[in-house]
Formats: sequence, C-alpha cells, structure tokens
Amino acid sequence: MKVVAREGKPSALVFDLDNTLYTNPAYAAFQEDSLVVRLGRELGLSTEAAAAKLAALRVERERAGLGKTSLGKLFAALGIEVATSVRWREEEYEPSLWLKRDARLDRALGLLSQSFRLALLTNNPRLVGEKSLEALGVRDRFSALVGLDDTFSGKPAPEPFIEVLKRLGLGPSACISIGDRFDVDLAPAMELGMGAILVDGVEDVYELPSLFAGRNSLRD
Repeated sequence: MKVVAREGKPSALVFDLDNTLYTNPAYAAFQEDSLVVRLGRELGLSTEAAAAKLAALRVERERAGLGKTSLGKLFAALGIEVATSVRWREEEYEPSLWLKRDARLDRALGLLSQSFRLALLTNNPRLVGEKSLEALGVRDRFSALVGLDDTFSGKPAPEPFIEVLKRLGLGPSACISIGDRFDVDLAPAMELGMGAILVDGVEDVYELPSLFAGRNSLRD
C-alpha cells in the first residue's frame, strides 16, 4: 500500500471494486473472458480472434499516446455500444457465485466510516456493484455508488470521478481515491485534485484504519 497523493482535509474515501475490495484472480479473469466470448459471438468471430482484435486495439491506442483504455471504450471502438456492454455484464456476472461475506472488510470499513463517508466507483454496472457489495456483506457501509451505466464512461475517463464527487456533494480535495491500478484509479483522480492511495488488494484495505490512525498528517 502506498499513499500517492493527498490534497486538503479528506472527508470521503472513494473505493474501486475489483481487486480492491476483494481479491479473486479467477473472477477477474472470468469477467473479461466472458465479455470476449460475447464480443466474438456478436462480431461473428472465434473467441481467440475477438481477443486478438482487442489486444491489437489496446496496442494501437497506447502507441497513439491514448494511455489506458477501459474495456467499455475498447468495445465501443469495435462497434459495441457501452449500453450493450453494460447489459452483457449484468447478464454474465453473478457476484454471489464468486464472492462471500468478508468480516474483516466489514470491520475495516466500519472503522473508516466513523471518520469518512465511503463511496464506490466501479467500471462495472451499478447493479453488479450493488450485488458485489451485498455478497461481501458491506453494502450498508457506502453512501454513494457510481457504476458504468451512470455516466456510460469508465475510468480512467474523468466523468465517473466527477459524478461520484457530485453525489457526495464534495470537492476533489475532500476525497481520496483508493484502488489497485495507478493509471486507472489514481492518476485521473489526482488530475482532478483528489488524494490517492494505491493498494495491492483487499489485504491492504484491511490495514487502512491503522494507516489513517497512525498518520495524522492524512487528516491535517
């Protein structure tokens, strides 16, 4: 875990979902793999050919200096509207099959909620985010939730971050973005003036109450 940046006096923590509030490599792989299968079916391609198309598009965009691109935008570049991507995810993903109640996570978030408002910002649809928090047993800890279908633009675009700030009713300097990907979860938040904490997975989230308790500078 690394505190990358901090601005102002934080009063809210904005969490990523996948590989942040839970660590499940098999589920992470399933999420992309299942969408690639749907993409191939839609385009009349084999799964392997669809995966190759996505990989080539990623490389092309990175070489063009466009940086990290969300899966939703990659699909859009291949003619699949974000609304269709949202529907596919809602149909394919059932978080309760992959996630279970996490008492340690609930305790950590409970401690954090004594000092901060908590929000979820995910590139998955709102419904998948809701179901994921329910499966983890922590839905009641969050006062705001923004999913892909709330802005139809995924991180690292700024729109989802702006939307979560709007729903919290707070300025960027009052919020810290917490996630496992610097270029997706942290860099765009920092550009808006938010603080940022990089985590390696849920084990780091368990330690956040100790981090804040032990580093008063984070709140001064």
